Amino acid sequence: MRLSPRLFRALGWCFVILGASAAPFAGLAALEGAAAVSRGFAVTAALGLFTGGVALAGTQASRRAAGPHDAMRLVFYGWALTPLIAAPPLIAAAGSAAGGAFEAYSGLTTTGATVLVPEDMPRSIVLWRSLLQWLGGYASVIFAVTVFAALGSRGADLHRTSLLTVEGEDLFTNFGRAGRRIGGVYAGLTAVGWVAMLIAGVRPFDALCLALSGAATGGFAPQSGPVGEWAPFGGLVVLAALSLAGGWNIALEYELLSRRRMSRRIGELRGLLAAAGALAVTAWLVAGPAAIAGGFLDGVFAITTAGYASGGDVLPPVLLVLTALVGGGVISTAGGLKMSRVLLLARRAGADLNLLAHPSAAVRTRLGGRATTSEALVSVWVYALAFPATLALGAIAAGIAGADFADGWLMTGAALANAGPLAAVDYSAQPAGVLAVLSVVMVLGRLEVLAAAAAVFAVFAPE
Repeated sequence: MRLSPRLFRALGWCFVILGASAAPFAGLAALEGAAAVSRGFAVTAALGLFTGGVALAGTQASRRAAGPHDAMRLVFYGWALTPLIAAPPLIAAAGSAAGGAFEAYSGLTTTGATVLVPEDMPRSIVLWRSLLQWLGGYASVIFAVTVFAALGSRGADLHRTSLLTVEGEDLFTNFGRAGRRIGGVYAGLTAVGWVAMLIAGVRPFDALCLALSGAATGGFAPQSGPVGEWAPFGGLVVLAALSLAGGWNIALEYELLSRRRMSRRIGELRGLLAAAGALAVTAWLVAGPAAIAGGFLDGVFAITTAGYASGGDVLPPVLLVLTALVGGGVISTAGGLKMSRVLLLARRAGADLNLLAHPSAAVRTRLGGRATTSEALVSVWVYALAFPATLALGAIAAGIAGADFADGWLMTGAALANAGPLAAVDYSAQPAGVLAVLSVVMVLGRLEVLAAAAAVFAVFAPE
């Protein structure tokens, strides 16, 4: 296996950004009197800056183009290694290597599950945990519009957007351009969300953490319990809107802001709102009209895989986790199977029913104004089958590691959808083996399962 210097260079940038982000937190933790946590941040800063700097310096003169195998290796190594660099301060806060590593993987994959009690943690850790989710959401969108878009031409091609401008055969050439364009929209949404929450009456520190986590559909909150129990209702509405913006399609939001036009490809947004509306109707049927608002907000948090809770406790966790497995937009911070794939399968099912009634009819499946090929439909079906298979294997592994049967299925489903809080279980009570299994499932979910399989193949297969 021959690794491209461009791969090391891209990983170097990931490590440098993470190390530079951790550096000021070392001082903040020291001011709070959290010496062990401060040392943890110093270790993360030193590891990230040193290893990343060496990788950048050693590959500065490289001009070799990066191919598909290099791109898949990048996403694999990125999600597998970067959380380990981010983990030292979290290990110090959690008091165990397993708990700290779990927090790092949960943060960067925007899963939101936590073994920490935010009220018992230094503010530097709470803010760091929120920032990790923001950085993880940013990386998710960049990988979606570069690596996955370039590699998806033989499938349904759902990731391809105007942000993809690959030069020649080098799949890494779009990182800088896409990063700047996405970064402007992503940071802008976060800033607007923070200001809106301040106006709604949320305390400044809580609003900042929720804005970082909400834009990333991360689900981590600066206080324990459902957000609706300690934040004003207006802040909860802002958080839902921010989660919806992060979980829809950031590429279309970029086109709307930069070109002042709304794309006709808003099927994903309609699907997200329809799913939230269905859960609102379900809450109404279970608990009456007063539960509609909370049911709709919980529906938004579930379908975008944000995982927050309004506090109504009307909808069962199983239903919320199943909703999260559907997922948000393909070019978003959300996890899950992705709404476009589900819509495509639903339209194909409708077309097949039409063929049963009219065998001679010429029926074509279309999505976003484009006809879909049989090869693309097969690709989507394989994705749809891979998710339940991964869920079953992950739940079995969690059970072997010591998880309760019911909790194991819920936690694995929530981890696969990158919507950890929806499982409504105490992660701090889980054995270290269970946390390790869930960390692996989080990465698989972030890589959309089949991309993870392709990445592993690219890592170990010869050129």
